[in-house]
Amino acid sequence: MEALLVKNAGERGAIYNFNTEYLSHVQDKDGVTATFLNLITNTEFSLRAKYLVGMDGAKSRVLEQLGLPLEGVMARAGTVYVTFKADLSQYVQHRPAILQWIVNPEASFGDLGMGLLRAITPWNEWIMGWGFDISKGEPQVTEEQVRARLNAFVGTEVEEVEIQKLSYWYVNQTWATEYSKGRVFCGGDAVHRHPPSSGLGSNTCMQDAFNLGWKLAYAVKGWAAPSLLDSYTTERAPVGKQIVARANQSRFDYKYLKEVFGFDQGVTTQKQMLERIFAEDEQGAEIRQKLFEALEIKNFEFNAQGVELNQRYSSNTVIAESEPEIFEKDEQLYLQATTRPGAKVPHTWLINAKSQKQSTLDITGKGRFTLLTGLSGKGWKQAAEALDLPYLDVTQIGSRDYRDVYGTWNAKSEIHESGAVLVCPDGYVAWRYQDSTNKAFDYENTLKAVLKQVQLVI
Repeated sequence: MEALLVKNAGERGAIYNFNTEYLSHVQDKDGVTATFLNLITNTEFSLRAKYLVGMDGAKSRVLEQLGLPLEGVMARAGTVYVTFKADLSQYVQHRPAILQWIVNPEASFGDLGMGLLRAITPWNEWIMGWGFDISKGEPQVTEEQVRARLNAFVGTEVEEVEIQKLSYWYVNQTWATEYSKGRVFCGGDAVHRHPPSSGLGSNTCMQDAFNLGWKLAYAVKGWAAPSLLDSYTTERAPVGKQIVARANQSRFDYKYLKEVFGFDQGVTTQKQMLERIFAEDEQGAEIRQKLFEALEIKNFEFNAQGVELNQRYSSNTVIAESEPEIFEKDEQLYLQATTRPGAKVPHTWLINAKSQKQSTLDITGKGRFTLLTGLSGKGWKQAAEALDLPYLDVTQIGSRDYRDVYGTWNAKSEIHESGAVLVCPDGYVAWRYQDSTNKAFDYENTLKAVLKQVQLVI
């Protein structure tokens, strides 16, 4: 991933300094002066910028120096991780997966109550993990103990094991309530610290960067009022808190599986556990029912589209509607596609001028606002052309460029063909208008008022 980021950012003019450590910063009304250490020459140097962004991880020095408030708990649980090389292909190649959960009494401690084998390079490079009691400190683990535990995890003796690294990792449940102060911003793991359960980390960090990136660009270019930057915390801090809660809840929810395994109820071997689960009596039936119910709960970790796709923004860049949104299905499990202001614009397939499928997600963004309308919404297009703004595009769905041949945009847009949906550069809806069929409708002044209300400069 880093190689892709470096390549694409470099092509857009970014300058990278590797082997460099951030030390401190000082900000004033005009900009920020940051001090760094060159780790090769051991010399300090300073850079002056209009803004500083600290996305420097869960031990963020920028956040600490900035004094942004954090809530929650750091290091509430611990895990031992061992990186090793061994050929385990005969056990996993026929059922490939990145994560292998090991139900074993020797790994029954902690939230998960299971051991973990994570594939790094299929199928000979791995990470093995198990929980430990943080109240007793970090356990001193010998190579002999690691090999014994690996044998227990796999179920047989593993030969030719090369142990590379042992480390300790802690489960955090912490989030920032503010993401910026003055001209300095924080994002990524610096402001939401949580376990990888539910797979929310990378997506959330990228969306922080996306949200802040376009707003900084608009502020620097003079396309938006400085107040636009206030919306970064307003929009992203609730998301950070939400995903920290969800990721930790996904770990807590393993307690139901632990009850089925029975390791804290006198079961001391895998053989006993299996006999318990497969018992042909009333107790066995009850345990199997609990197993099915426990697995059903894990849909909130592995099959929950709504956790990320139903995130909603409320800020000075969103012109909210008075009627509250009502979710028809479980808000965490199921995506509810909508063009309501504050929601992500829905994906639907269109057919472009080359007769190729193209998503509505791909005809928006690219650093610009997009006004989506239909063939009878040509007044919006004319208004945008009259304003001639450098940051605004208009797309008429139904035209030869983008045909709604499947009718899915018509079904999901929730507006009349003559209406409009204003989409921010990061794909979130800022505003929508239901119906402009009134012949006296003033497209240009309506559009100007909307753009000003979402902090843009006309």
